Amino acid sequence: MLRWSDDTHTLQVAVRDLVGGRSELGGLAMSARARSRAGGQLHRRIQDEEEGDAEVAWTHVEEVEGWRCIVHARVDGLVDDLDGVTLIDEIKSVGLGERALMEAPVPESWRRQLQLYLHMAVAAKRPDPVGRLRLVSLVDGSQRVVQERPDPEVGRWLRAWLRARVRTRELGLAWRAERRLRPVPFPFSELRAGQSEILDATVDAVAQEQVLAVTAPTGLGKTAPVITGVLREAFRQDLGVFWATARGTQRWIVLDAVQRLGEAGLPLRVVVVPSRAEACPDCARGDCVGTAELADLEGLASQGIVTPEEVRAEAGRQGACAWALAVELAAHLADVVVADLNYAFDPDVYLRPLFASGAARRWTVVVDEAHQLPDRARGWASARVDAPLLDRVDASFPGPFGAPFRDLVDEVRGWLYAEAGSGEARRWEVEPGALDDVLDRFDSLAYEHARLREANPLGIADDPWRALGQAIFRFSAYAEHEGEEVVSLTDGMSLQLICRDASFLLRDRVAACASLIATSATLAPTWFWRERMGVPSARFAELDVPSNFPAENLRVIVARGVSTAFRDRAKERTRIAELVERCVAAIPGNVALFFGSFEQMNDLLGLMELPGRERVVQRPAMSHAARAEAAAEMAEPGKVLCAVLGGVFGESVDLPPGALAAAIIVGPAFPPPDLQTSLLNDWYERRHDDGFGLASVQPGMTRVVQAAGRVVRTPNDRGAVVLVCRRFLQTELQQYLPRAWVPEGSSKPWEELAAFFGQ
Repeated sequence: MLRWSDDTHTLQVAVRDLVGGRSELGGLAMSARARSRAGGQLHRRIQDEEEGDAEVAWTHVEEVEGWRCIVHARVDGLVDDLDGVTLIDEIKSVGLGERALMEAPVPESWRRQLQLYLHMAVAAKRPDPVGRLRLVSLVDGSQRVVQERPDPEVGRWLRAWLRARVRTRELGLAWRAERRLRPVPFPFSELRAGQSEILDATVDAVAQEQVLAVTAPTGLGKTAPVITGVLREAFRQDLGVFWATARGTQRWIVLDAVQRLGEAGLPLRVVVVPSRAEACPDCARGDCVGTAELADLEGLASQGIVTPEEVRAEAGRQGACAWALAVELAAHLADVVVADLNYAFDPDVYLRPLFASGAARRWTVVVDEAHQLPDRARGWASARVDAPLLDRVDASFPGPFGAPFRDLVDEVRGWLYAEAGSGEARRWEVEPGALDDVLDRFDSLAYEHARLREANPLGIADDPWRALGQAIFRFSAYAEHEGEEVVSLTDGMSLQLICRDASFLLRDRVAACASLIATSATLAPTWFWRERMGVPSARFAELDVPSNFPAENLRVIVARGVSTAFRDRAKERTRIAELVERCVAAIPGNVALFFGSFEQMNDLLGLMELPGRERVVQRPAMSHAARAEAAAEMAEPGKVLCAVLGGVFGESVDLPPGALAAAIIVGPAFPPPDLQTSLLNDWYERRHDDGFGLASVQPGMTRVVQAAGRVVRTPNDRGAVVLVCRRFLQTELQQYLPRAWVPEGSSKPWEELAAFFGQ
């Protein structure tokens, strides 16, 4: 990690930062986990066998454009004045057998590392430096030695690398000095009711380095006061702003706000960081060799909002990796970064140039739709291995060259059958270290995997080998939390790792944020959200903003004559379909029907007659273009949107203004009563004496309130929400409804609707 001292104009950098850690072969080296366990022992053994000194610390100083640049190195082995020669050893442990080791090309980054050591030796006037790159197999102990002599080009490359970093730093410093002089206006002509409270609370939270949970109704307009508040204090403290979204469809809201700020006279540098696979096709295949180490960022930095398309075009012109270029631009020159929340919180993929200890600056993070983050994080520490996955791996490695991969799959299959062969659901324990040998086998096949994928490329998301390796790694990595936060179990012919509480993952990531602003219409109960985020109570603040919309503009009706409970669903399905039909007929405008699942939606829609209405139906895994087309259709009259609770149309995609007159929500969408829900129920029952409420009712009602928020979006909107199921009248469910709602039970909700819309 680069360490800057702007006061003294000093940059400190380690050689590993200069060369990077990736192999262009996509995995010649074993994983860092494997090397730390086995490679460290091998390093020490070889060092003990050799003459000279081991683990020698060096520093090298370059003066670059007024900055003192100090390069730190730690040499594996050094023999001074060996017959007039200075011998420098760099040892690399690899997961290849002898034959593969001798055939494999040596990663350029390893050669560059040794050449930098040689350059430092020449600069220190050490006699006749010679480098030895020693590649040592952790599979069979075989060695390959590559000799290097000093290359004068490396010194020029080093100065160019440092010069690029210094210029980027000075660009950022100059820009931030200029922006500190500029006031941050509100992006609209006036603040609505409730927005001033959000703005003030945001400024205070950033100033005091707090975690602020803002609960406010959908449509109130949380984005504008939050972005204004964080920028005002971020400018004062010289912080960056990271806007984290749960879905890409939410980006346009903040981008519209910063665009308006620019039009109001506040120039901002905004970088949209897409997924790695979206940014760089080579990264998606796992074989990208590009970097952004000498990239010219000035042209891109002068723009307002830098889109992924613009970064890809510039990366193509410069021969750089578009992903690396986007991250470099975000880390050093952006005022606001807009990206998926996993790039701030997922321990495996968070952006280290922004959030690692010693990063160039600190960041205040805004999490939009923050109610989704704790459950998203549980997925990061969960895994599943089953027979269909193993079959897909087998099928992806046909022929004789795939034999080593199929052999390893057979070993994993044996493990699966041994643990889950009975087919019954039960708990089991993964002992720490039990899977190390299997993981080493995965590592040892990395080079062969890369070579096979060159001939038959697959995207990271489509490669079952990667999916299996990731699952096995998670079983091993989180075994230490087994039994409490994480549970291992068999369920049919599968082995599962289920994370019940991801606060142990999120705690450090939240601590790395200078401050955090979480916004949602459904954070209640906030103590529960705070606990699952791992936020200390002393750092936590909250703001609950009431609705500023006229209460009479929203009618909430509970259809008490039917039940959508699972035990009643078969016998009630015809009555539910008829009720929905009559309600739709009583509503003069467009309607959204929300269901608990695709299965329930398809079943009930097959029973419904909706004369004079055109159905706009959500499909599983809709593309971005298909979602946008469906949303645009809702601007036309005579439409019925049919969607699932918790999906993009229920939480993320904003429909055209005034698109809906009503929403009909069929059931509270509790999670299915499966083993995972049962484990969560048990966890919350033991911790809070409310297992069913926190494991089922809270997430189900969150989806309901989010979907209902699609109707009334402005103070002038008028609409209705029909909650189809008598259970919505229970206190246990109503405690999660917004305070402004006044639900009324009715056995004939279509009559209530006709009266409401006839006013």
